[in-house]
Amino acid sequence: MTSPKTDRRSALRLIAQTASLCAAEAIVGFPGQRARADLKRSSRATDRSAGDELRVRVLLSEQGGTIKSALYVQFAEHLGGVIYDGIWVGPDSKIPNLGGIRRALVEHVRRLGRVVVRWPGGCFADAYHWRDGIGSREHRPRRFGRWREDTESNQFGTHEFARFCRLCDVEPYFAANVGTGSAEEFQQWVEYCNAPPGRTSLADERAANGDREPLRVRYWGVGNESWGCGGKFTPEDYCTQYRKFTEWLPDYGVHPYLIASGPNGNDLDWTRRFLHKWRDYARAPLSGWAAHYYCGTTGHALKFTHDQWYEMLDKANRMEKLITDQWSALGEFDPSHHVKLIIDEWGCWHPSGTEINPRHLLEQQCCLRDALCAALTLDTFNRHADKIDMANVAQLVNNLHTLFFADGDKFVATPNFYVFEMYRPHHGAKSVRLVVDAPAIAFRAADNTHDIFRLAGSASVAGKNVTLTLVHTHATEPATVRIELPGGAASTVRQTVLTHASLNAHNTFENPTELIPKTTFTPLTGPSFVCTLAPASVNRLDLRLV
Repeated sequence: MTSPKTDRRSALRLIAQTASLCAAEAIVGFPGQRARADLKRSSRATDRSAGDELRVRVLLSEQGGTIKSALYVQFAEHLGGVIYDGIWVGPDSKIPNLGGIRRALVEHVRRLGRVVVRWPGGCFADAYHWRDGIGSREHRPRRFGRWREDTESNQFGTHEFARFCRLCDVEPYFAANVGTGSAEEFQQWVEYCNAPPGRTSLADERAANGDREPLRVRYWGVGNESWGCGGKFTPEDYCTQYRKFTEWLPDYGVHPYLIASGPNGNDLDWTRRFLHKWRDYARAPLSGWAAHYYCGTTGHALKFTHDQWYEMLDKANRMEKLITDQWSALGEFDPSHHVKLIIDEWGCWHPSGTEINPRHLLEQQCCLRDALCAALTLDTFNRHADKIDMANVAQLVNNLHTLFFADGDKFVATPNFYVFEMYRPHHGAKSVRLVVDAPAIAFRAADNTHDIFRLAGSASVAGKNVTLTLVHTHATEPATVRIELPGGAASTVRQTVLTHASLNAHNTFENPTELIPKTTFTPLTGPSFVCTLAPASVNRLDLRLV
């Protein structure tokens, strides 16, 4: 598709006419250079002029749940280039590594905070037998690897993953094999990981394999996608298996957080039928209910129309309805809401054709559009922090909505990584309610006209620090936004922006900083102030209250 460039002079004239603006240096990331990618911004009408003022009210007195760092976590499956080449390069590799684990990946994951990584799947989990991945690596069995009938070498197993987590300072989340495994195998894996030194024979075996101290694994998924690749169970049959798998699990001072395989998307029938069976007679221990939602694609990873730009963002926004619907269904069977939502797979899923390595199955390039989808989703999680205990983007490296690409000695962070890093100040803060007054944007999809919000976001407060993140969806026009702080006032405001002149801008090995955020301090202060948001942008405002 070919479309005209953004008229930057016109946009800047519009900004200059606004009565009260961010200082010039605070208009961060506003597209000024000619775009080098093949998809440029073009004009599109909305039902309000770009010169009209939008409004965001940050209601500091209306606090919600604490935004857990576990809402910002990752997923690493034995699939394509995720483990082998992405995480594991081997201790003898010339690629810089830490005992076989890619050093560059460790350094970047540490920048994400104290998060969680889910492993070994995914669908792979329901064919994985954990004993294959322990002991001397040269003697580990080679197995059928499921995907493309690849061979699974088992060079990366329980101890390697635990070491990866320690290096990155993240918490492990293990997914157990319900599809082809047994309840006894699961119980023994928990014992192997968590039994105190010398307490059991499995604890002795763990020590002999290099880890005397317990691995202290808290999060355990009981199967994966049990409606599909995890066994094609009915909800009732899966619930029967879940009951069996979760009985007689050892605690060892690390009370297991047990996660059941929830629905494919917003399938309320699966949820209600499982919970009806779960409630019958005697409830099995259950901490989290894991839904998976992929917003799919519109167009192609790097080739899409402006209508497809908006349609993709609208599909990402359907996470909101999934959360509220599933939460309501959980409340029908668990009125006190002891069981929380887990979204342990989410992201965009584009057609093949942009892989950096043809051996990396389900690898896709990630551009500015994917970054906005990620930001919209994280803001949704923040707004529902009281309902969700964990959310895992799919996946960490070389797969789907990835944060990183790695191939041989080459490594690059995608725009998605920078969104996660931008949103880190939300971790551990209290969610506060936003009221956004902004027009809708019309777009066409499936021969019908639809609307999407122009502006969305979330806010949090920690002491005197307020973090406000806003996604501006308009592809071509800047937005003048009045920020109001009822009952409060800002003494300082810092602005960070991720945007680009090209909607399909992305980072590559050759140009790793094509799309990265930029931060400036602004002169803005007070209980109300006006700033300008660039088109197609992810924005973070760091406010210090008086």
